[in-house]
Amino acid sequence: MPSLTINLASQWLATFYTAAVSLGLTFVLGRVLGPEGFGSYSYILTLAMLFFILQDGGFKTLLFREETLPSEGLAGYKDRLFSWALGHAVVITVAGAFLVLILPLDYRMGILAAVFCFGFQAAVNFISSEMKARGLFPREALWQVTVRTFGALGILLVIFFVRPVPWTIFTGWSLGLLLCLFLFRRRVVRPSLGGFSARDIRGACFGFMAIDAATTVYYRCDIILLERLIGDSTLVGYYAAAYRFLDGIVLLAAPLGIIWFRKLRLVSEEKGLFQFQVVRMSLIMLAAAGLIIVAAGPFSREIVILAFGHEYSDSARLLPWLLGALIFILPNGVLTQAAIAENRESVYALAAGAGAVVNIGLNLVLIPRFGGLGAAWATIVTEAFLTVALLFGLRKKRGKVDESTN
Repeated sequence: MPSLTINLASQWLATFYTAAVSLGLTFVLGRVLGPEGFGSYSYILTLAMLFFILQDGGFKTLLFREETLPSEGLAGYKDRLFSWALGHAVVITVAGAFLVLILPLDYRMGILAAVFCFGFQAAVNFISSEMKARGLFPREALWQVTVRTFGALGILLVIFFVRPVPWTIFTGWSLGLLLCLFLFRRRVVRPSLGGFSARDIRGACFGFMAIDAATTVYYRCDIILLERLIGDSTLVGYYAAAYRFLDGIVLLAAPLGIIWFRKLRLVSEEKGLFQFQVVRMSLIMLAAAGLIIVAAGPFSREIVILAFGHEYSDSARLLPWLLGALIFILPNGVLTQAAIAENRESVYALAAGAGAVVNIGLNLVLIPRFGGLGAAWATIVTEAFLTVALLFGLRKKRGKVDESTN
């Protein structure tokens, strides 16, 4: 088993690479499509990410957790989880494509291409979860790099050799993912159905889907509401550009979360050590957030113009506010991992669900009056609310557990 240093180094290198490529693609797309086209692309991407929750079905997190350390009621299903995950993704992707074709949707071709693209992404994520659960972090890091490289090449081929519109961009991305899946050396597993027929599987997956839904809603509904309430794709493009920096920072923090989750899962039965690790990890994330805000906040305009060009200068006033949300976002990631590691995903699901309601309400009130700035304020308040809710939920639950053991 590789050491913590090797695991963390490999994951960070992969994440830096994928983040750099992702941000590079974002900058290229922003310049090629312009604020209006980039706003439309971001809108389609957000809708697809919401539907992706159903395509994943909670199996990505379930695979990671159960193959790291099986829960008592789920140990007997371990060998069938991957097959069930694939079968679920195939069925939901086909059903989603059918709905897109029959419903009167704007950007139909773009959404259709995005649905298939994220279907392939679901399979890619299932493979990653298996590797991480087995502690194969360097190998999983290489898989990340491969997937991001082929996906990026597919998008770049479309940009330079085909008309760059949303549906062609997602098609190029899909071809890159499909090639990765074809080349991946793994025992062929036939997709199968029936996972949700098991009560324990169904309960766990629904819990993870509720978490993903609530999280995605309060992370992404701002772009949808900006499009619907203001109706100006250019303003959506400004906000989306600023938000990409927040996405990139959260992505760079992901390797710590992945490795820490496995560590928390393995010590989840040692309550004192578990609690100490959660506090230590949260303080590290809080310090990192403060450092980023101090270092990047004063140079928001220069950062935005360097990345996207002068055309996006209006994004600069939004960036410091979005970076401020990191004070809550990064520690919240640790609290989330703690809840899932202890099989207490219901605590996070309730907190995230309440946070989604708060976020939507704030956006409905603030966006019509303040536009993108109101959406940024809603993000900060929502993340602060989630921090309080998670701390209260985890502490209350732990208190009940401690009382039951006395």
